[in-house]
Amino acid sequence: RGGRGGKGGPPGLNGGGGFSDPRDPRNNQFQKGGKGGRDKGGGKGGQRFMPMSEVKPLEKTENAYVAATIAKKDVDAGEKLLRDCKSILNKLAPEKFDKLAGQFLELPVGSPADMEVIVGHVFDTAVAEPALGTMCATLSARCSESFPEFHDADNPGGKPVTFKRLLLNKCQEEFEKENVVKTQLEALGEDTPKEEKELIRMRAKKRMLGNIRFIGELYKQKMLTEKIMHECLIKLLGDIEKPDEDEVECLCKLMTTIGSLIDHARAKSHLDEYFTRMKSMANNEKLAIRMRFMLQEVIDLRRGGWKQRVADPAVKMQQQQQAQMGKGGKGKGGGP
Repeated sequence: RGGRGGKGGPPGLNGGGGFSDPRDPRNNQFQKGGKGGRDKGGGKGGQRFMPMSEVKPLEKTENAYVAATIAKKDVDAGEKLLRDCKSILNKLAPEKFDKLAGQFLELPVGSPADMEVIVGHVFDTAVAEPALGTMCATLSARCSESFPEFHDADNPGGKPVTFKRLLLNKCQEEFEKENVVKTQLEALGEDTPKEEKELIRMRAKKRMLGNIRFIGELYKQKMLTEKIMHECLIKLLGDIEKPDEDEVECLCKLMTTIGSLIDHARAKSHLDEYFTRMKSMANNEKLAIRMRFMLQEVIDLRRGGWKQRVADPAVKMQQQQQAQMGKGGKGKGGGP
């Protein structure tokens, strides 16, 4: 029976009456002692505890947990910025452009590193998906007006770090990568499969063409000067006798994109010279037939007043995107 008030307390293993209830305070060994024990140390089996006054206070170390927590928060913030940036760019569409652009401009840009992340993804999206070049260029123009600028830690007395500056540096680096790709291909061993070399070359070509088209779209947004456009065209015109096919294709893409804007009275002499060289290349029998036809199409385009006779699917999509954005993104969609 062993009632609650018995001398031996509740029955337990030693009392022969069953298991003790561990929830009963009287069975808590840490609370026993004093009155019920044989000595002041807490009774038989009791434990002495150090008085709180003797406990040494904690000291803050150099590698305190707080520092690790802050570092983790910084990493988490960077990862969130990356995810949000990618998410918005992946959803780009003419009918949702204004809404998505508004969300993009609200991204927390608190440092040059944040800016580099955003610029990198805008650039990669435009280069990988040329059909999105118009929207990426329009978005870039808005970002250059809205995002903050930062002091350049590496060059305190130099120009500030801005969205526009970082983006144009990206474009220039990609534009000048031609020789880098050639060096990479030459560095590959002789036993490297031909297919692997061709894959590397095709990837580089795709980025080159995407970059050229994007440069043209940035010029249309007035983020690049006409002088820079002429410098790009002169470089791409290259050697008439032994023209590089990739450069010829880039030349045609860029001229198709910006030709109508730079073909004015003040630049007529320059354009005439460009097209004289292009005619020479189009008549060069050493050049691939496809390249020669491409050059002739651009020549005919200028002769026809820069009016597209056969719609290029990418150009058509860009025109639809521009129309949608001009309406404030209230249209039903960018499909045909």
